[in-house]
Amino acid sequence: MARELPARFGIKPHAARRMANRQIAIGGAMALIGAGVSVAGFGSVAGGLPFGMAGALMIAIGLRTRSMGVAVQVVNKAYNLAASGQREDAAELLDYAEETCRSRYVLRVVDVQRALAAMQRGDLAGALVRADAAVTRRTDPLSFHLDHVTIAAARSLRALLRASTSDRDGAAADIEIVRASALASPEVLARAELAAAVLLERSGDREALRAHLLRERSLLVEHTRPRERALVRAYQRMLKAKASSVYRTGAKREPEAGGELSAADWAARISPDAAPFMRAPALAAGGVEELSRAEVDRADASARAAAEGRAGSNRQPVAKAARRMLLLWVVLVMVFLGVWQLLNSNQAPPVAPTVERLPAEPIFGPLAIVLAFPIFFIVMLVGGVLVNAVRTRKLSQRFVAARVAIAKGEPQRGKAELEALTRTKAPAAAAQAYLALAELSDRQGELLAALAACEAGLARLNTEAARAMAADILLPALLAERAFVFAAMGRSADARAEMALLAERYASYPFLERARLRVALALRAREGDIAGAARLTERDADLPLNARDELLADVCRAAANPGAAGAGEVERLREELRLDAASRRWLSAIAPAALAAFERLREQGDAEAEALAETEALAEAEALAERAGVRPRNADVA
Repeated sequence: MARELPARFGIKPHAARRMANRQIAIGGAMALIGAGVSVAGFGSVAGGLPFGMAGALMIAIGLRTRSMGVAVQVVNKAYNLAASGQREDAAELLDYAEETCRSRYVLRVVDVQRALAAMQRGDLAGALVRADAAVTRRTDPLSFHLDHVTIAAARSLRALLRASTSDRDGAAADIEIVRASALASPEVLARAELAAAVLLERSGDREALRAHLLRERSLLVEHTRPRERALVRAYQRMLKAKASSVYRTGAKREPEAGGELSAADWAARISPDAAPFMRAPALAAGGVEELSRAEVDRADASARAAAEGRAGSNRQPVAKAARRMLLLWVVLVMVFLGVWQLLNSNQAPPVAPTVERLPAEPIFGPLAIVLAFPIFFIVMLVGGVLVNAVRTRKLSQRFVAARVAIAKGEPQRGKAELEALTRTKAPAAAAQAYLALAELSDRQGELLAALAACEAGLARLNTEAARAMAADILLPALLAERAFVFAAMGRSADARAEMALLAERYASYPFLERARLRVALALRAREGDIAGAARLTERDADLPLNARDELLADVCRAAANPGAAGAGEVERLREELRLDAASRRWLSAIAPAALAAFERLREQGDAEAEALAETEALAEAEALAERAGVRPRNADVA
């Protein structure tokens, strides 16, 4: 018997559970009809077999839907816990998933998460074992598309691990497969290109590495995780440094408590020569308690009510779906009874036997029509699943191609394709396209357009089935993006209420801690609390923040305490804001107070430089006067 999932993880029943229960109930009803047909002798025992088969199929679908919902919530929660530094709890959840789940897709996701955790600890050999398992594990016919998406991610991770362990041929093979994959997202491609950079660095070909970093800059900076992005920047610093620089040597440190490697030690395992140039990203969940549930629940009642209204309620769609299902079954039962009555009324009264031969019964009579119904149902159900799988794969390929085009510097082409996808009849595909458009508008600092895209995406998920299928990532991602936009627009009450709703309804969202930190940063920076925003990033962690969130955190930290940040860090940020007009435009739209505070550092620095120059000039004048035997006029001034 499988052990119970500990209640402390707060994993609630999946949104698809009610739908799964209805599927099981429908399957049971069909099986009972089949049993009734067989017991009544109507068409013999074989007559009830099609109904029994259709019922068994529906029951199997319902049971799978219910079990998959729990398993996906577990692995999503594990990912969120690992990213926020709670790795022991994450490992416990992954253990539970491996013990209780039979889905090869979910087990493949577990393999990828185990590989990431091992790589974070510096256990490259153990990570490779898990990455190999994720790539080679047999696919699940019922989740074929999702399996291949996860395999692409596993290959990119294995490419990085192989490059770090000097397996050049294996890494190169994985990199090429990922590049050719139509299901490789920008994040997956970015990791593969980082693996290619590691190969070039280890080969000693600095010019090829410089060209590669320049060519793939958008992918490597925008779509990597913080530590991977820090490694890319370490390569950039290394290429700028002279070959004889003293910074090319560094002392190796031991892993931190809990087995977690610091960013520099992690880089030393991945690419030793780049480690001395590594500057650890100081992004963490350390200050996320600033936006804890206790605080957001203090939002006024009207903001909370508005958030619930925007998010919608599942009660009405559930009742509507239940009414439709009940009506359908009433119609089917009435049709079945009507055909039964028709068959009985068509029976001829008994007559005296004659020598004439009675005509044969028609092959396709009413009985055949009744018994053909469950067969037709099975064919339509299986056919619908296959057609939906093909359509989903094609839509996913178009969506990934659009995101890759944007990531590689073709935003207009990618945006046009996303806008075309919003018009598709598939609710999830349309909502996913709207989410990507919202993120693109957010990146460009167009907050009203981002908010409108979030609203449109949520509007497409207007049925219980659509919301249930999108409850793991897509639906909470739309809510999280809307909360961030509210925070960036200065609508703090709406942002807090939105986050409270997100944490309450979607506690297993894999990017929940990232959403909390993003919103907290935007709220503090927008309100002018630069010191409070800086405190949010005091501890290291591995939350998958994007480059702009990282920039906001760095700017707030430098503005709040330039001495702690260091002159080199301040200069790096100045250069980045000078060269990257898009990031500067985003920062000015999201956090104008933070940008203004950082800009004042330049004025202070210029003033300090002028004061220093004046002091040095005065000292030089005094020295010259002493040599000439002349006492300066201001010598008596204290």
